[in-house]
Amino acid sequence: MLEKATREYTRLCKSFEIDNVFNYFVTAYHISDYIKKTNAIDQAILNKFLDDPDIKLSRDLCDKGKHMTLTHRPDPQTKVVNGAWGTSPWGLAPWGGGASWTLLTNDQKIDIEQLSKTVLEKWTTFFQDNGL
Repeated sequence: MLEKATREYTRLCKSFEIDNVFNYFVTAYHISDYIKKTNAIDQAILNKFLDDPDIKLSRDLCDKGKHMTLTHRPDPQTKVVNGAWGTSPWGLAPWGGGASWTLLTNDQKIDIEQLSKTVLEKWTTFFQDNGL
């Protein structure tokens, strides 16, 4: 699943559009399901990793994209911002003509492109550190 997330990240970097954003974050977050199913490592180690703020944001983007609401925690207030291509879905807004996307949640701005890179780096390090 990490390899699939890497492929999705490559697609995202080549074409930063909503389908690729959705596919990447759904894949990246669900890496944890495969680890749980295989019992590859102790659950406490995985839980600690999943508590990382960037991984939680990844979970939230996945969750909100799939279910239109968060199921793991209360929905934060999100703002819909009009951008170059109109109103953006689920709190994602294109800035600068679509070159960069920002998640606006609880008055916090998160660069989606940077988050996607950070999440993949963290998963890769997690696999290396845990012999997966």
